[in-house]
Amino acid sequence: MAEYWKLVLLFFVGMIAGFINVNAGGGSSLTLPVLIFLGLDGGMANGTNRIGILLQTFFAVSSFRKEKVHHFKKSFTLALFALPGAIAGALLSVRLSNLWFQQKRRSYV
Repeated sequence: MAEYWKLVLLFFVGMIAGFINVNAGGGSSLTLPVLIFLGLDGGMANGTNRIGILLQTFFAVSSFRKEKVHHFKKSFTLALFALPGAIAGALLSVRLSNLWFQQKRRSYV
């Protein structure tokens, strides 16, 4: 019974983050800390989060296409410019130490 609250928390945070990701991006700022809070180490939480983002992207593209709200040719062209950064970010993220995910920031306020 004690584990159910974790599933409920993940469900609601996932719903909110999914909505944010599909509309504007940035939902990982909610999901990644929650996954770490629930006990996953930083690298595992980051990898788990990427799977969710992949699925959200697939369903968002499918929905936009179904509703005929798309410009695939233009999107593809723009994606080519983002691709080098995405590759560099992926290569960097697999080399990051777990310590980077566990760092506590000092408040200067």
